Amino acid sequence: MYLQRVRAHNFRAFGDGTNGPPLDWELSPGLNVLVGENDAGKTGVIDAIRQILWTTSYETVRLFDQDFHISGSTRSGFLFIEATLRDLSPEQESAVLEWLTYEADGKHCLIVNLQARWRAPQDNRRGRVDVLVRSGLDGSGPEIGSAVRELIRSTYLRPLRDAEAELRPGRFSRLSQILGAHQKVAGQEENDFQPTDPPTVPKKLVGLMAFAQHHMGEHEVIKEVQQDINANYLSKFAFAGDDLVSRIRIASELALTPILEKFELTLLPGKGIDPAQRCARGLGYNNALFMATELVLLRDGDELGLLLIEEPEAHLHPQLQDRVMQLLEQHANRPDEGKRRVQVVMSTHSPSLVAGIDIECMTLVHNCRTYRLATGQTRLLKSDYAYLRRFIDATKANLFFARAVAIVEGPAEALLLPALAERCGRSFAKHGVSVVNVGDVGLYHYARILQRADATLVLPVPVACITDRDIVPDAAKDFVSASEGRKRFDSDYDAAALEAHVKRKVDRAQGGQTVVCVSDRWTFEFDLARHGFGELIFVAIRLAIMAQAKGERLTEEEEVLAQTQAHEAWEALKAEGHDPDRLAALVYRPLQEKDASKAVAAQYAAWLVGTGQYGDGEVLFNRLPSYLQRALTHLTGVPSAPAAGGSAA
Repeated sequence: MYLQRVRAHNFRAFGDGTNGPPLDWELSPGLNVLVGENDAGKTGVIDAIRQILWTTSYETVRLFDQDFHISGSTRSGFLFIEATLRDLSPEQESAVLEWLTYEADGKHCLIVNLQARWRAPQDNRRGRVDVLVRSGLDGSGPEIGSAVRELIRSTYLRPLRDAEAELRPGRFSRLSQILGAHQKVAGQEENDFQPTDPPTVPKKLVGLMAFAQHHMGEHEVIKEVQQDINANYLSKFAFAGDDLVSRIRIASELALTPILEKFELTLLPGKGIDPAQRCARGLGYNNALFMATELVLLRDGDELGLLLIEEPEAHLHPQLQDRVMQLLEQHANRPDEGKRRVQVVMSTHSPSLVAGIDIECMTLVHNCRTYRLATGQTRLLKSDYAYLRRFIDATKANLFFARAVAIVEGPAEALLLPALAERCGRSFAKHGVSVVNVGDVGLYHYARILQRADATLVLPVPVACITDRDIVPDAAKDFVSASEGRKRFDSDYDAAALEAHVKRKVDRAQGGQTVVCVSDRWTFEFDLARHGFGELIFVAIRLAIMAQAKGERLTEEEEVLAQTQAHEAWEALKAEGHDPDRLAALVYRPLQEKDASKAVAAQYAAWLVGTGQYGDGEVLFNRLPSYLQRALTHLTGVPSAPAAGGSAA
């Protein structure tokens, strides 16, 4: 049995389709990962499941007035949450037979529908929430009692959980519940201790407790204390003819549950410490222990094997996150032979954790809408999924938590573009823009992640793919060699062929909220030099050349000297009277010939832009190449203002 679908209307941030989007999410039987920025609705999805299914920890799950959706100043008076459970075993079906939904294809499912009404306070009476749980689509079947809901409880691990406290002994402790449900504990409730043969050690847990209790009670220290209490104190309280006698025991009753409630689970001390010593371990490893313990119950239980977990990365360093994620994936997608599959629903804010997960398992939550990223739901090809699983890392995984995404092809754009955006009033940090550097060949794999297979459904996260035109200006022919049998220079193309070349780049990735911004002329650095930033790029490259010669260890004095010399060389270069194409080509030449690192040059350029000496605000923005203007406007939503001036390269 697994949770196949969850729906909700008017629950928290989810509306009814008119006042806000409703929740309607289909899950896979294995791993389901909710990703997205804060306040997108991830916790609302998990809490909806908790409300409809309850939890195995028997925590109080109730609806309050604040759980009803608000539109403007109006709070809804009605909500519903609905869960569809499929693939019930014959034993499970027989337990819920009268509540099953029979479908046209002959299959059965269990649909649980919770309907709640908010009664506002009136006539000095407090407000209240009335809840009715029925079976069938939209609650069209008979009412469901607690016996059925006991069968479909989910296991819930809250965010920032106190794992150590969860594994301590106590009444109704989580560990006692897990131990009690373990297959190996079956039959251990028998008391096989023989009072007539005290030395024989029993084989059952209850018998062992009776054995321990008998021999502890016979210990002289215990007997003396017990006798002292009874003879010297307790007997003084007794009335004539009454017996008032106490007994010291380990357990008040010889039953399995009270015995299990005395157990605690802890990690042994670290290396170099005697295992007999009690030693506190860190929050991270205790969380890993807690998750492992819950997985034991889920793997071996007979009921709903559903794990809800918020922020499994809590207290875990990135490498331990990877190990925990591998374990969750193993149980969700590749269970051990003979063990049942555990369905996992988790939310996370960790790029490190997401980087190791198949994109097919993810659902992006954005503005309270769910967008599954599984095969067939996006424009990604099957080969794209395989490529992304190999090459996506923590820095690239930021795209799943961003309000907008700039996909670039090199370190220069990744380093310099945010600085340009910040200085011209379109801060990436302020607008939640994530820059993803995918290298020379990965752009089209990443571009389709946030595009829906159904073109009528648009995921409203702006994406700008920033790519080079890759056609060399004729002005660079003296230092860029021709490619035999392949067009490479401007003069190799007529207007129609050039337009077709750019269109192919655009059509390969553009769609939905994803736009492809192809450089106006050649490369990122060349275009900046060609459109008003010649001095900036020239000085940055000169600094990079000197840094490379000094082993990337320029002193502050050396940097000041290099800048002075670079400015002087720039003025001399301009005085030679080159046309704009040739001037930009000469500026770019050291990068083309590998005399300087593109990344280091971009770092220096970003630093120089930050000083403000190359412009601010709309003046700076209007000097940018048109393709970068288009990208920044799309990503931040800040339109361009009329040009306030500028200068040539």
